[in-house]
Amino acid sequence: MLNWNDFDRSHKVYAWMAAIFVICLVIADLTGAMLFSFRLPFLKEPVLLSAGIIPFPVTFILTDLLNEFYGKEGARFVTWIGFGMCFLTFLLLSIGSLLPVDPGTFIPRPVFMTIATQYTGMFIASITAYLIGQMLDIQVFHIFRSITKHKFIWLRATGSTVISQLFDSIIVTVIAFWGQMQASDMFRLAMGNYTWKFIIAVGITPLLYLGHILLKKLMPRQEALLETLEPEYRA
Repeated sequence: MLNWNDFDRSHKVYAWMAAIFVICLVIADLTGAMLFSFRLPFLKEPVLLSAGIIPFPVTFILTDLLNEFYGKEGARFVTWIGFGMCFLTFLLLSIGSLLPVDPGTFIPRPVFMTIATQYTGMFIASITAYLIGQMLDIQVFHIFRSITKHKFIWLRATGSTVISQLFDSIIVTVIAFWGQMQASDMFRLAMGNYTWKFIIAVGITPLLYLGHILLKKLMPRQEALLETLEPEYRA
C-alpha cells in the first residue's frame, strides 16, 4: 500500500502542476464569454478581449515546463486530464441546468443558465481546438528541443506556443461561428485573438525562465533522469 512518503518531490510537483493547469483551463472556459476592453494610445479602436485570456497563458507556461521536465508523455497525460475535467464540467453544468430551482435560491436560474449556456455552447469548439493545439504544441516543442538541445529555452517554448495557438485560434473560431459569420469576418476575429495570444506568449517568456529555475532547484536530478529515459533529449 502506498503512503505519502512513497511519493518523491517530482511526483508532488507534477500533481501541483496538473492541478493548476486544470483549474486555469476550466476557469478560462467559464469566463471566456465575459469580454473586457481598454484603449491604447496608438490604436484607433479599443482592444476587446475575453476574460479567459488571463488564466489561459498559465497553461502555456505549464505545458512548456511539463515538456521540459517530464517529457512528451508527461505533458500529454496532463492534456488528457484537462480534457476529462472540461468534459466533467460540461456534464455537471448540463445536469445542474435540469434541476428544479428552489424559490429561495441565492443564484436565480437565469444567472446560472447564462454561465452554463456559454460554457456548453462553446464546448465542442473549445475542446476540439484545445486538444489539437495542445498536442501540436507538445510535438513542435520537442522538434525544437531536438534541434536546440539545452539551449534557447525561449525558442522552443515560444515557438511551439505561437504555432499551436495559430491553429487553436482558427479552429475554435471556425467551429463556433460557422454559418453565423462570413469567412472574412471569421478570419479577422481569429487573427485578432491570435495576435494577442502571440503578444502574451512572448511577454510571459521571463515567467517561463523563472519557472525553469524554480523547478531545477526543486528537482535538481529530474532533467538528468529524463535524458536517460528519452534518447532524443541527449546532447
